[in-house]
Amino acid sequence: MALIKALKLPATPRIYELCYAYATGEYPSLNTVINDLLNRRIAVGDATIKQIGAKYMPDGQNRERIDHVGKRVKQVIGEVLTALATIIEAEGTFSSDLGEAEAKLAAAKSRQSLVDEIKNMMESAKRLGGEQRWLEQSLNTSVDEISELRDQLQKIRAGNVTDPITGLPNRMSFERSLERALAEWEDHDTSGCLVLCDIDDFKKFNDAWGHLTGDQVLCLVAAELRQKVVKTGVVARLGGAQFAITLPGAQIEVARAVADQIRCAVMSRDITMRSTNQRLGRVSLSFGVAAAQTNETSAMLLVRAQTCLRQAKDRGRNRVVCEGDPEPAPELQVAFG
Repeated sequence: MALIKALKLPATPRIYELCYAYATGEYPSLNTVINDLLNRRIAVGDATIKQIGAKYMPDGQNRERIDHVGKRVKQVIGEVLTALATIIEAEGTFSSDLGEAEAKLAAAKSRQSLVDEIKNMMESAKRLGGEQRWLEQSLNTSVDEISELRDQLQKIRAGNVTDPITGLPNRMSFERSLERALAEWEDHDTSGCLVLCDIDDFKKFNDAWGHLTGDQVLCLVAAELRQKVVKTGVVARLGGAQFAITLPGAQIEVARAVADQIRCAVMSRDITMRSTNQRLGRVSLSFGVAAAQTNETSAMLLVRAQTCLRQAKDRGRNRVVCEGDPEPAPELQVAFG
């Protein structure tokens, strides 16, 4: 309640849920961003807070939503089965009525008896037609609802495997796709590379300009990565300021060239704060590249790429280091008498 008051927010259920999460400290990234706003005394509105919540606080209602969708699917299936049972019963009654009508027509001794029996048959047919139209309408409604429920499940699933800030696959999704890629490369005896990318000094950037602006940088880098490898590989955000790229069929030098293109493209961009158009400078990227080897796990490949990324950082950042690159020559030390 103190946070709601401090930020002058409406006490809606969603805002209260977010502020409660802040009070419990359950999501450290959420607290970091909100503390940053409070320290900077930046005025924020309801929409901004909801946006922050969507990015940093996982949707705790996913399980409830899945359960709800599952229960509703069962209900719809039950309604369809009930409708089918009703129409089957109606058709059975109609068949019985036809049998009785046939016997009565054969035994009819007057014109009026024939007319009455034909009217009864027409009434039975009319009732059956009504039941069939009702069934058709019920089935169409059920199909539409099941389609909507399927869309809801797809959205829930996408939320579980997608990074909320950049829209890229998250680490869990990436690790699964990397395992599949390694198995495929092994089966087809083809090459492939893993490229890890990290934004240099990202913590300093966040500390200087705030986490919301830092999110803009993450999105900028994500867009550049996606654009450069959209047709050749898979891009994901592993967490923090680190991204990963898988490049199927690529040799190490091809992967190096892709990484360097991305590095140069990001370095050429001036970062501007959207709210004020203030120029914030530029950011650089460091890359580690490793080629997949026979009979290795995804964890082994990740470790080798991480080692290359660390070397890129140790050698001054803003560079690409591939496995097998020679160590840089030591600086010459000139001594004067």
